Amino acid sequence: MVSQRAPRGVIPAHLQDWVDTRLVSTHLRIVRMMVLGVLINACAMLLVLFGTVGTPQLTLFAASTALAGFHRLWAADPRLRGKHRARRLRRAFRWNAWWMGLNMGVPLALWLPHVPPGAQLLLAVCGITQIASAAYTMRTLPLPATAFIALQTLGLAVGLARIGNAPAATAVLVLIGAAGMLIRMTFISQHLFIRRILADRELATSNWTVQVLLNEYEQTGSDWLYELDRNHRLVNVSSRFAERAGRPAAELEGQPLSALFAGDAIRDTLDAALATRRPLHGAILALANPGGTVQRWWSVSGRPSQAGGGGQVAWRGLMSDVTDHRMAERRAYQMAHYDALTGLPNRTLFDRMLGELLDEREAAETVALLHLDIDHFKAVNDEFGHPAGDAYLRMFASRLGSALEASGLGGARRVMARLGGDEFVIAFAGNDACDHAVRLAQLLVETMARPFALTDLDIAGGVSIGLALAPLHAEDRHQLFSYADMALTRAKRDGRGLWEMFEPGMDEALHERHAIARELRHAVPRGELRLFLQPLVDVPSEAKTGYEALLRWQHPERGLVPPEVFIPIAEETGLIVPIGEWVIRTAFAEAATWPGGETISINLSPLQFSSPNLLPLIVHALADTGIDPARVEFEITEGVLLHNSEANIALLRRLHELGVKIALDDFGTGYASLNYLLTFPFDKIKIDRRFVNELETREESRAIVAAVIALANQLGMCTLAEGVEQPEQLAQLRRDGCRMVQGWLFGKALPSEHYHPRAAQPAAPPPARLPVRRRTDAASAPYRRAKAS
Repeated sequence: MVSQRAPRGVIPAHLQDWVDTRLVSTHLRIVRMMVLGVLINACAMLLVLFGTVGTPQLTLFAASTALAGFHRLWAADPRLRGKHRARRLRRAFRWNAWWMGLNMGVPLALWLPHVPPGAQLLLAVCGITQIASAAYTMRTLPLPATAFIALQTLGLAVGLARIGNAPAATAVLVLIGAAGMLIRMTFISQHLFIRRILADRELATSNWTVQVLLNEYEQTGSDWLYELDRNHRLVNVSSRFAERAGRPAAELEGQPLSALFAGDAIRDTLDAALATRRPLHGAILALANPGGTVQRWWSVSGRPSQAGGGGQVAWRGLMSDVTDHRMAERRAYQMAHYDALTGLPNRTLFDRMLGELLDEREAAETVALLHLDIDHFKAVNDEFGHPAGDAYLRMFASRLGSALEASGLGGARRVMARLGGDEFVIAFAGNDACDHAVRLAQLLVETMARPFALTDLDIAGGVSIGLALAPLHAEDRHQLFSYADMALTRAKRDGRGLWEMFEPGMDEALHERHAIARELRHAVPRGELRLFLQPLVDVPSEAKTGYEALLRWQHPERGLVPPEVFIPIAEETGLIVPIGEWVIRTAFAEAATWPGGETISINLSPLQFSSPNLLPLIVHALADTGIDPARVEFEITEGVLLHNSEANIALLRRLHELGVKIALDDFGTGYASLNYLLTFPFDKIKIDRRFVNELETREESRAIVAAVIALANQLGMCTLAEGVEQPEQLAQLRRDGCRMVQGWLFGKALPSEHYHPRAAQPAAPPPARLPVRRRTDAASAPYRRAKAS
């Protein structure tokens, strides 16, 4: 039940006059119908009472009813304006309701008992009809409605009670109950009406605010809005849209949206979404480019709206120009998959392409793999310098590609790549790939042996080639490459400048690897592993703020085994997990003793993430050593994110929650892409030493390093450059905004005690020898006091 005060209780004070005006205005729209109903009821009553009631009385009733009706019409005249018109109208309607209620109720009370039964029924119907209509026509003015209904109900009830029989008494009770319900309904109706008009006003205000914000966004935002009709044609084209499209708005109006974009699979997705009225989120489409201008890409989002007639908006959405982002992704992809010096695919891309070549070959086809190594390339760098070496590599790659193209060997499905340094590789498939590979290898040995003319220098050429075939030698791409590498090693050992095909006898190196694997199993229990440290330096202050933990194997017979020899074997055999546990415990214990509080950086292999013991191990090591987790940093490569990425990312987040830092190592050299920077919030990005080594000699390397540093700074990530050996490299990195470096310029990887010497333990003093003579009580008193203390 709604109280009479409820409606006004929900009306804000500053809206009270507006609400009052709306309440009165609603009644004004039906006031003529109300007056007409009253007059019709009065006429019906006059016809019934004519001849029963005196003419003077009827004349007075008719005149009073007509005057009351005309008064209500006069009060509702729209020409009567004023500052407080709504308040005056409410007061006028209230008095008019009393007038009309008495005017109708008094005759019913006085004349109802004196007319015949049929006339009584008609008068009762007229009264009830008037009561019911008042509840509807004055529902927004509950107080006047209450007066009108109550007076008429009272008059009709008195008239029925004066009839004096039981049915009339029962009718009185029913009439009073119904009138009470009608009065209550008028207050409820007013309350609901007020809530509705306030909600409508709030919605209108919100729509207006949204429209203002959209207009402001359209004028100043980096994105722009678009609208389509039911035929997927542009409507209401804004000036910003036209400016971005480079065409007049009038020309764009009515054009199909898909006509703006180049035909490809993504545009087919757009057409399908429009046809099926499905939402579209962030589709990247290339603009149609008939004029030959720079290619641009737009991101298109949208969803269907309520469509009416043919010209109404049926689709709304948002567009933005993502050309810069797209170009940055392309550059990042180029950096990650192509050699910056020669433009050839790098090791990562070649590995994938070789796998595809093996997977797609027919049963009768052979895949040939040629592994090439430039003879004596190190001497070129040493004698003529790195710039000449880079130019030589570019010329070598160009001649190699030209020779391959002119030879007609290898067919259409061939791949040429630079693996790094002076290593190149060629792979192709075909029914006669074996014969072609032999002839191509001989041709390349002869072609690449000719000198290379570099400005005023003539540099001697030469290449050694190892050849392996699939499925003759192996079907797995890694094994096939390993066999080609064995053949190359044989060619280089036999004098260089020639080619060799793999033979089973060349796998002696595999036996050596197996021997290393067997001996490596005992390295941890025998205490043969050693922890080396290399300083991590803050660029602004050039202070050593931390160290990277590097692993070495002190073999009793082989001597100090470098990590590139045994770490790959450890990863292949799974020994990297127990070895990694030893490194974590040892590094934590070592760093806990450092008085300066420097950080310790530890490399984690992707295989370690498959161990369920990794997280408990780190937690227990932190607890056992008491080292602050903020001093610990784990370095991972993209391999962690490639395999079982969801579980590995979850584990990285749990490590982050412990307070340790996570760094992405070798950024830009493997599969690492910008997407990884969105996958996990890395604390640090490590720039590979290859880019740093060429920082002073190649403009491309400087551009790549500067781009990576700028990207990391924008994302709030620290950058660390590896392999800094020259002051010029440090100066360039400082100018680019790099925050940390490591390299021989500040210290090599040396045993941990070199950077943090162990404190010399003082020799224990010899035990005191007591005199043999017998002690007296007085002589033994100091001894007893000393022992007690």
